[in-house]
Amino acid sequence: MSVPRAQLLLQQDRYDEAEAELRRALADDPDNGDAHTLLAVCLAKAGRRSDAHAALDEAIRLRPDWAYPHFVRGHLLCDAGELDRARAAAAEARRLNPADAEAPALLAQIEALDHQWEAALDWAQRGLALDAEHAGCANLRAHALTKLRRHGEAAQAIEHTLRGDPQNPTSHANLGWQKLHAGQPHEALDHFREALRLEPGHDWARAGLVEALKARNPIYRLLLGYFLWMSTRSRGFRNALVVGGWLGYQVISGMTRTNPGLGPWMQPLLWAYLGFVLLTWLGVPLFNLLLLLSPHGRHALNDHQRRGAHVFAAMAAVALAALAGWGLGGGPTWLDGAGMVGLFMLPVAGWMTLQGTTRFVPVGVAVGVVGAAGGVDLGLGLVAGLSSPLLFRVFLWGTLGLVLWINFGGRGRPR
Repeated sequence: MSVPRAQLLLQQDRYDEAEAELRRALADDPDNGDAHTLLAVCLAKAGRRSDAHAALDEAIRLRPDWAYPHFVRGHLLCDAGELDRARAAAAEARRLNPADAEAPALLAQIEALDHQWEAALDWAQRGLALDAEHAGCANLRAHALTKLRRHGEAAQAIEHTLRGDPQNPTSHANLGWQKLHAGQPHEALDHFREALRLEPGHDWARAGLVEALKARNPIYRLLLGYFLWMSTRSRGFRNALVVGGWLGYQVISGMTRTNPGLGPWMQPLLWAYLGFVLLTWLGVPLFNLLLLLSPHGRHALNDHQRRGAHVFAAMAAVALAALAGWGLGGGPTWLDGAGMVGLFMLPVAGWMTLQGTTRFVPVGVAVGVVGAAGGVDLGLGLVAGLSSPLLFRVFLWGTLGLVLWINFGGRGRPR
């Protein structure tokens, strides 16, 4: 009875108890492939990904013709942001069980996370061809249609899904995101709240609720509109737009230097561009902080978002304190410190968006090294009146390198 009981515990999100049951089952029957596969789910939920993959390897060794371990592996890799490996695992699950709609649903999800919306739509429709009532495929199809700006079809698809299952929290969350894309945050709030009423732990609905609450601010509403518009584009287009914006800034800046008379006309444009770039990097933690200070909004944020808001607040406070110290006659090192902390907020804010992906740790290590170089350089200046050109170069070029690495590798943004 250990494996069936573990399945029941998994459905109730009681992962520690399920793991204990599965350990007992494997003690009695070490060659139980079902138990190894379900154990992988428990281990993944505990953050022990390498152990989870080892359990899946054992399950596949015991039952090489069984699709489910490959399907579970695809989900684990998808959650970790390893989309190419996730595709391979999902494709193998589909090869082993071509009549099941779950593998096409997973492939649609992977393509959606990679912003390949035509491919996501194609896989969702393939899944629906196998199971016309598959809620996952139906919701992924509607989500892809939204991203492809086929809003009428998307709304019809979601309404059809809700008619078939009005208690489906993902469908309500999907409709909420569709309303956000349409610039209707107040209507979106109702659907996110309904999704969370049906399933309080629904991550996608909670993420949407946070965005809809912040979008009540007109400035963030414009920023969210930009993020959602960018999410409809391919990674190549997004990267080209960033490079194009930077080149345009350089061209206009050069024009103002060679033709000073253009300054009064061009400088506002340059400042507006810089302000917008800063807002795209710092807007999310800034508005998370404002939401954290709200008596109602703070409960919508998850632990990671609260930590990010606290880090943003702490760094902003340090930068402002250094600026105040300079204003009170503290010397140029204080002004340097304010500028360095302010600049370093960009990669820190970008790094925080990578939580849950395989890039979070390596980028975090790089952030720590670059931050330490800047901190030591500032410390030498404040304590001993010394400066280290080498440490400053490490900090400056490291910060710029981190910004490029985070941006072109794909920052986490509202979906």
